[in-house]
Amino acid sequence: MLALGACTAPSLPEVAPDQRRGEEIVACGRLFACGTKVVLWSDPGGYDAYRLLPYFPAELAGRPAILGRRYGARRNLPADAELTDLQAAVDQFVLHYDVCGTARQCFKVLHDHRRLSVHFLVDADGTIYQTLDLRERAWHATTANDRSVGVEIAHIGAYPRTDHRVLREWYRHDSRGPYVRFPPWLVPTGLPAGFVARPARPGPVHGVIQGRELWQYDFTAEQYAALEKLTAALIKILPGLRRAVPRGPDGAVRTTALSAEELAAWRGLLGHYHVQRDKVDPGPAFAWERLVAEP
Repeated sequence: MLALGACTAPSLPEVAPDQRRGEEIVACGRLFACGTKVVLWSDPGGYDAYRLLPYFPAELAGRPAILGRRYGARRNLPADAELTDLQAAVDQFVLHYDVCGTARQCFKVLHDHRRLSVHFLVDADGTIYQTLDLRERAWHATTANDRSVGVEIAHIGAYPRTDHRVLREWYRHDSRGPYVRFPPWLVPTGLPAGFVARPARPGPVHGVIQGRELWQYDFTAEQYAALEKLTAALIKILPGLRRAVPRGPDGAVRTTALSAEELAAWRGLLGHYHVQRDKVDPGPAFAWERLVAEP
């Protein structure tokens, strides 16, 4: 432990396998309470990124099946990495929106069509799906993969106009405000029957990411609640992960990519757009202050 410097044992209580309540995440084979619903890759209804074959073979629609691994070993960890090794190596948490709308669709696209992976999916109802142990190097954010944990948040994305065809297809309004109207081709959604996904704010949010003007409906209140729990758990498990997001000189959350040198020095939360200049997720509507506020 002395050789690890700032790394310490996690302050989050470890859970014995026979005491699991369905609210735990896995790091180096060990269970830690997250405080919100978590479905593991080994659970019924879970999404298993260890699988070498397509997960939804009946839905390939004529596409060739992609075989092989969708993840790798972290190059900054020994092959037999323990939790203390992980704590010394991983200090970034990268947030994405999936442009798929549901966790089920996101996993299908990543796993079956693109041969990619991410550690967590957060569905529209706030259910967290863990697809890989945090020990693994998920393929989600290029140069950040070795040092980061990644999450895909179910959301259809941000667009250059409020009347963009995707926003018109996906959102409707009723007396309570906007809600997600999942297109017929997306059925089944994998969401609970009767669940209505409503943005946490009443209208499209405008912002500039990577110099591009964008409009985006907010994420759901259920997703923010789950992300707050997940972020808090990761910070306790990984002591090098700071409760911080890159900011500009004015103190506002930075809306452009970090340089290679800045990214190498950064320890904390990141948007996908902070890592790659060609990305804009999680978009202008994402409420960063909810995640970085002390609980």
